[in-house]
Amino acid sequence: MRVFNAKSFSWSLAVSAWLVIAYSSPLLGALEQYQAGTLLQLKIGLLLWLFYAAFLSLSRALGCFKFVAIALIMIAAPVSFFMQQYGVVIDPDMLVNTIETDIGETADLLSLALFQHLFLLGIVPSVLIWKFDSSTTHWSTQLGQGVLASTLLVAVMSIVMYANYDDFASLFRNHRDIKYRIVPFNAISSSVSVIKQHFDVPAEFVTLGTDAVQRKSISKPKVMVVIVGETARPDHFSVNGYPRLTTPKLNRLAASGQILSYPHAISCGTATAISVPCMFSFATAETYNDTVRSSSNVLDVLKQAGISATWIENNSGCKNVCDRIETTLLDQQDCAELECFDNDMLTRLALLLQQTEHDRVIVLHQMGSHGPAYYKRSPQSLKQFQPECESADLTECSKEQIVNAYDNSLLVTDRLISGVIELLQGPTDIDASMMYVSDHGESLGDHGFYLHGLPNWLAPAEQRQIPWIVWPTTQFKKLSIDNHEPVSHDYLAHTLLGFFEVETSLYNQQLDLIDATGSVNVAHTTP
Repeated sequence: MRVFNAKSFSWSLAVSAWLVIAYSSPLLGALEQYQAGTLLQLKIGLLLWLFYAAFLSLSRALGCFKFVAIALIMIAAPVSFFMQQYGVVIDPDMLVNTIETDIGETADLLSLALFQHLFLLGIVPSVLIWKFDSSTTHWSTQLGQGVLASTLLVAVMSIVMYANYDDFASLFRNHRDIKYRIVPFNAISSSVSVIKQHFDVPAEFVTLGTDAVQRKSISKPKVMVVIVGETARPDHFSVNGYPRLTTPKLNRLAASGQILSYPHAISCGTATAISVPCMFSFATAETYNDTVRSSSNVLDVLKQAGISATWIENNSGCKNVCDRIETTLLDQQDCAELECFDNDMLTRLALLLQQTEHDRVIVLHQMGSHGPAYYKRSPQSLKQFQPECESADLTECSKEQIVNAYDNSLLVTDRLISGVIELLQGPTDIDASMMYVSDHGESLGDHGFYLHGLPNWLAPAEQRQIPWIVWPTTQFKKLSIDNHEPVSHDYLAHTLLGFFEVETSLYNQQLDLIDATGSVNVAHTTP
């Protein structure tokens, strides 16, 4: 009797080799970046091949080889594409960000290159496995052979790991992102983590700020408009010194001393799903975790203190921040064109201001410069920088075209911010102010990265540096501020409490950009 069914065993080895060879370019790129030598790269490849072979041999023993092999390949194909195209890593936060992406954003990621990649590296090998792999071995023999093969492969893998322990331990200890670059292991392990979090017993909602009381010093209603930007980089705002005129209206406002711009602000995270809940919470970038969503945010506390709170949405949702306040979504009736541009929110804002008789905070959540289809974020009338990239597949465009499309989207943001200020300048019966702050930055091919979403400890500065612009009312115009010191999302909640003069034990005066005493607090914050 044969110990092994050679044909079946060879399929396990072949599929394992395919998994290593076809989908490891993100891993190899990272290893080269970390100056891992060719020999070490080969050892890691051998280790992965042995691991996959052992796993597939075990699946053979359990009679589910075809299903497991095809599943691994069909997971690996799209994951490897997006990692290669945009330089992202697949970790639990990236998966959450992907899950919370709406249909429109998902459609922007679809391209001919993606379907070609899926066909050649996903469907073709899957069809070959399904058609040509067959086993007529009795199930008991197959079980024994599979277990024996897995055991032998694990033994060899253990020897390789033991013989190279120092090299492996040093590499993985110093570069913890490597595990998120191993395809498809990264997607599978991250999915398990996200699923586990989903089925964990939800934390009981914690109501914060029950002691919140407003102490008003003026009689007129106070209105604060917070514009939550999307994917904006401060180094592409001409008001911050960018040589291209991407913010002409803001430039004029800055020249006349009407706005203050913080060009060195730092985001809490690199994805909307993290940054938006974080920036409205009382946590800091260092202390933020998923439990924050199960507690009151600053909008809840303001509402509890008697201040009206309204959220106007033109993005993919408020990420639970607006669950307990008045929320309005832009629909096609609000929009002049098929695409709802951010300036369409001004009509809703104008109506709210007309109806305002008491203190109110209004949040405008932009679509901003959301990529990769940057060209969709600006109307034809604002396509000033040409030629622009007119594809969501950024590999089809030059760096210049990508930047042109991105910069055109900032012209829309410039008009939105200036439009909000113009609306707030009109009424004389309210005391109004405005803050614009982006949720995170964006990589435009810098260092080989595109888009955003890398973990904070790995993300380049371009993904965490954000613009923060304040339009002060009369009480703030006398301020002298060193706006070249860095601030962060940690400041937003406390600045809102300070603006509305809400007293609560949650308030930290050191994190209030403009406190009630007329002084400015700016602390050093580094990404």
